[in-house]
Amino acid sequence: MRTMGGRTGRLGEVVPDRTPRRPAPAAVGLLLGLVATAATESCANASSPTSQPLTISAGLSQTHFWVGHYLDPFTDAMEAETDLAFTRFYAGELVAVGGELDALESGVISVAAPMLAPYHEGRFPLSDVTQLPTYGTDARMITRAFQRLLASETEVTDGKTFYDYEIGDKGLVAWGLGATGAYAISTTGAELNRVVDFRGMPIRAGSALHTIVLERLGVTPVTMPAASAYEALSRGTLDGVILSIGDWVSYSLEELLTYTITDVAIGHWQSYLAVTQRTWNSLTDQQRDSWVRVADAVTTRNAEYIDEQDRAVQARALANGATFVAVDQLPAAMRDHIARAASETWTQWVQQTEQNGHPARATAVLWAELVRAEGGGLPEGVADALGLEP
Repeated sequence: MRTMGGRTGRLGEVVPDRTPRRPAPAAVGLLLGLVATAATESCANASSPTSQPLTISAGLSQTHFWVGHYLDPFTDAMEAETDLAFTRFYAGELVAVGGELDALESGVISVAAPMLAPYHEGRFPLSDVTQLPTYGTDARMITRAFQRLLASETEVTDGKTFYDYEIGDKGLVAWGLGATGAYAISTTGAELNRVVDFRGMPIRAGSALHTIVLERLGVTPVTMPAASAYEALSRGTLDGVILSIGDWVSYSLEELLTYTITDVAIGHWQSYLAVTQRTWNSLTDQQRDSWVRVADAVTTRNAEYIDEQDRAVQARALANGATFVAVDQLPAAMRDHIARAASETWTQWVQQTEQNGHPARATAVLWAELVRAEGGGLPEGVADALGLEP
């Protein structure tokens, strides 16, 4: 991962806090560890050219793992280790989901944590690659793969790497957050044992790529933010969602979702901690060094926490009577149908994105190699279609 204005990482949205806030309880352990290892550096920091607090903003609430377990511990650690100050805004009180890039470019905010790339339609065309279906993957695996994608020197087009194409060309400096757990298909009770069970079922899709896989499965995709799913599920407008299990708690869905297919990921959602190159250049060398180190440490812990939350939410749901069915326990016809839809989703995403003028095939090849290097599996046929070794 590059540092100092080159490549460093990926998504995220940060905004300074107008009122003094104590560190979030979940962040205290990480914060103390970071402060202890950097205490001597902190004392030597020179005066910062950034005299005003940096505004860091999240469109999500503090209950979300990218806010309470990324934005807060990152900001707490930076304020403890450096002379930077932050003013924090949560839950879209300053910038709504999908408005992060414009807010960064206009100077409304200094830091986006998270910057949710998929909600910026057409502006981060390759970042959806993490939402391609995989098998046997978790948050830590996908986080490591994404960090390697951001740091990769492999060109995806015209002398540009993935990071150059998605981040650098937009005048941004960014780091990846912890990836979500596997996005799973969950319903309010309908069991999915036969291919016909999918037919016409209204299921929430969170992105264009989700829409592809749902259409391939035969369901009726309903595109909406996760925050709108509770009401739609309660009213019966939706029968299910695509969402990571750990994320149910962020949107109060634990009591509504009672049937889930596991061990096949309808991709993983990734997001960025992001600043403009202008803001990055305004920091001192010591501040940038601390930023990179803290961002990497918090990302690692964030991914660990997300996997822990996935397991905890699933355990609570099981105790309350929910059903979780591993994909390999489904009837053969259903397994084959899901595998075929997953494979066709890779093909369709590459074709559509290439037709729009973006280097999707080279990106998909690189991503597939990184996922497999982490021990993840690809849908049957994907490796052959991409020209990879079996």
